[in-house]
Amino acid sequence: MFVDQKLYQKAFQAYLRKGTPIEWSIKQERPTTHYIWRTQGDENVRPSHAANNGQVFAWDDPPPTGHPGEDYGCRCTAEPYDPETAESLTISLHGVSDSSTIWGSRDFVRHYYQGGGRAVTVRETGNLGRVVARYMEIAEDRIKRQIAEKAREVRNGAVSGDFVRTYDMTGLVFSVGDTTIGGTFMGHARERSGNIYVFGELEFYLRDEFADPLDIGVEAIDIPETIFENLLRPLEDHGRNRLGLPSSGPQRLGIHTGEPYAITDTWSGRFEGQVRTDPRYSAFR
Repeated sequence: MFVDQKLYQKAFQAYLRKGTPIEWSIKQERPTTHYIWRTQGDENVRPSHAANNGQVFAWDDPPPTGHPGEDYGCRCTAEPYDPETAESLTISLHGVSDSSTIWGSRDFVRHYYQGGGRAVTVRETGNLGRVVARYMEIAEDRIKRQIAEKAREVRNGAVSGDFVRTYDMTGLVFSVGDTTIGGTFMGHARERSGNIYVFGELEFYLRDEFADPLDIGVEAIDIPETIFENLLRPLEDHGRNRLGLPSSGPQRLGIHTGEPYAITDTWSGRFEGQVRTDPRYSAFR
């Protein structure tokens, strides 16, 4: 960091008068919100200062010992602390793959009429990657905060929890619409020097159902197919019945001839990183 000459001279004078470390004087002139207490790590460190080593303190809320360098002859220093950079918690995903064929709204409708109610996976429709990417944009920070909260409860040992919400994917894959996505996390936490190191595995699931093709809007439907299935087929079946012939297909309320079907999928992930033990100084709270 660049330090101008006047600021350095002021810090040097404080060192000559009181023995205040130059680094601490400069920090007082250009304070950050918080700092990490660092000792020299030798036998000359005061016991009370050794207890502060590695802990995070606020410049406007000093510990009982005072800030580093305030006691005469104190050699401790204040390491700048920024919650956004001092902490890290990453989530990596695996098992997210797609079919080369991407379903549009017409394909979802066609399966409603011709699929016999067979469930499909999102990856089978070629849309899993996009759905997962959107989901992580919305939910990743929330999942990280939940993992951090559980790690602070446990401190040392096994951590686990579950999460589930409904997400609107209409603008991404209209036929999926409002879909339920949830999962679980399982791992371990280990506390050290004011931080908690946490790592483990994630399991995700998606649950939805395609039950009414009209929900996706006429503009996205195969119009001739829709007219046939909803108007012409019932008329045809009426004529077949009068002739004693069997129906050409199952009827739903005399209008729909399709079968609702489930849309599901699963994928996995891993989380790893460290968070502050004290949530007041954490970005994950």
